[in-house]
Amino acid sequence: MLALVVLLFFFVLILAGMPIFGAMGTASLAGVMLLGESDTPLLNLALTIYQTLGNFLLIAVPLYIYAGTLMEVAGLNEKLFKFARVWVGRVPGGLGVATVVACAIFAAICGSSVATAVTIGLVAFPALVKGGYKPPFSGALIAAGGTLGILIPPSIAMIIFGVLTEQSIAQLFVAGALPGVLLAALMALYTMFFSKVAADPEPITWKERIAVTREAIWVLLLPVGVLASIYSGLATATEVAALAVVYVIAVGLWTRTLTRAHFVDATLRATRTSVMIFMMIAFGQALTEFFTLTGLPQLVVDLVAQAGLGFVAVVTLMVLIYILLGTFLEATSMLLVSVPIMFPLAKSIGMHPLAFAVFVVLAVEVAQIHPPFGINLYALSGVGKVHIGRMSISVIPYVIMMIGMMFAIAFFPGIATWLPGTMR
Repeated sequence: MLALVVLLFFFVLILAGMPIFGAMGTASLAGVMLLGESDTPLLNLALTIYQTLGNFLLIAVPLYIYAGTLMEVAGLNEKLFKFARVWVGRVPGGLGVATVVACAIFAAICGSSVATAVTIGLVAFPALVKGGYKPPFSGALIAAGGTLGILIPPSIAMIIFGVLTEQSIAQLFVAGALPGVLLAALMALYTMFFSKVAADPEPITWKERIAVTREAIWVLLLPVGVLASIYSGLATATEVAALAVVYVIAVGLWTRTLTRAHFVDATLRATRTSVMIFMMIAFGQALTEFFTLTGLPQLVVDLVAQAGLGFVAVVTLMVLIYILLGTFLEATSMLLVSVPIMFPLAKSIGMHPLAFAVFVVLAVEVAQIHPPFGINLYALSGVGKVHIGRMSISVIPYVIMMIGMMFAIAFFPGIATWLPGTMR
């Protein structure tokens, strides 16, 4: 009962406008003090925060953020979009398909949803509007494409999930690859058939395709190298993150697109984002520690077992809960609050940990693009000056796609588990 009161207190603090990490820390501290047994729970809380921030796996988070930020300030996003445009622009809805392809490639570099949406949006949005796409459709397409950043490896969300559940980060990364490609394909098909825009009218020659590919080849090699290194076991997720930063810097210096001002700007921005995420992870783990002390996860499992709900009913219930959470919380806080409670429930109904990881990340993707908190929508509203209400209507088909993919992963876990099962 105390755990539910503290959870409600946490939501009240958020609605009152308190920063999410502050709400997590305040709620966990209040909960531990209300236990009132001794000083031991309070000491354990402090130790949890200390140990969380000292987790070696979390080093990968700022590194991937830094790599993506460097890509953005160096203007390498333009090369990605031009590459996608010359190769798929001639299909129906070609510019939209090119946007999805560019989002998928950039997602395989930075691991962040908002960064993917904004970075590609700065280049793609003006091109889409000029090409005849309505601004709300364009904004929704880029916002949805940006969500691929937390599904296609590397993924910051997967790193956080792995830390929370003690799962292999490498396997989690690889588990998101095939679902990410399938989701990107669905987005591309939807754009082809429902954008009501013909192929890119600009003529494209093979000479131009080869020239653009040569310009983009060094950028394109990075996501291939990241996935190949992790899949083959050649390097850990953290080592690959460090190599990605070095590689982006080397390419930026070689192509003379990175200046001293770019380094300073990228470093400051990546630092601010990383500190925010680390604060939420630390205090989120503190809240998790309190939930564990009060037995809330086991209570949820027991309640579901006593209710006699079957697999389909439990999966549907989890989908509804995540949609509800997405109206209040952003991505990281959703993971930190829900996974410690939902993971035991998922295991109790026989859901594979890797399949559940993809299921949760897809739920976070939905939260990124559905109102009122859909942060990708707000980001694209700022980029393209689009009314967020109109964009929210245009994004509904993508929300349906992602929810459908959540059910597909639950009922056909092989979509997520097959590729990790072939790793060395």
